[in-house]
Amino acid sequence: MPGAHGAGCGCLHEEDLTGQSQLLLPWIDVDAVVGLNEDEPNTARRVFRPYHTRLDDTQLVESPEGDEELMVKVTFTSPVKVTGISVIGGDNGSSPSSVKLYINREDLDFASLEDVEATQELQLAEDFHGAIQFPVRAAKFLVVTHLSLYFPESFGRDRTRIHWLGIWGIGSEWKRQAVVAVYESIGNAKDNDVKDDVLGTHDVA
Repeated sequence: MPGAHGAGCGCLHEEDLTGQSQLLLPWIDVDAVVGLNEDEPNTARRVFRPYHTRLDDTQLVESPEGDEELMVKVTFTSPVKVTGISVIGGDNGSSPSSVKLYINREDLDFASLEDVEATQELQLAEDFHGAIQFPVRAAKFLVVTHLSLYFPESFGRDRTRIHWLGIWGIGSEWKRQAVVAVYESIGNAKDNDVKDDVLGTHDVA
C-alpha cells in the first residue's frame, strides 16, 4: 500500500472527518466479523482498527488471485445509524472500485445476492490515506444492526485487497440500557415479594 505520512500526503485528522458522526468501531463486534472469499481465512476482522492505525499495510484482507469478489459482514453490538464509509484499498489496481451495502441481512452470501436488492451501491475511488468518506443515504441506514459490504470488483480486475475499513455514523446504547432496566425491574419485584403469576411481561423502552 503506497499510503504514508508526509508533506502533501493528503491525510486528514479523524476530527476533520467526523462532524456529528464518528467512527463506529466501538460498536462493531470485531471478533464476529465474517469475510467471504478471503484468500486467508479470518482476516476480514483485521481491517477494523482505530483511525490512527489505518496506514498499517501489514493488516489486510484480500480475495484470491484471479477472483475479485469479496464480502465483509459486520455485526454491531447495538443499533447504529450509518452515515458513510471509508476504504483504504491496495495498490496496483487491487483497490475495490465499488461496494454494495446490505443492512440487517445476516444470512446474506454469494448465492443469495441475486435475490436481494442492495440498500445502496457506491462507486469508490482509490484512497490510500482514508481521507475520503463516501456518504450513504442516511434515511436508509437509520437502524442498522448488521451491515454486509459486497465488493464485486477492483480497479485492476484481478483481485481485491483492503487494508482498512471505516464505518461512520452515530452509535447508541440501546441494548445496554435495556439490560439495566430489566435487571432493575427483576430486582424490585423480588424485593416486594410479588408472585410470578401477577408480574406479567412488559416491553423495556
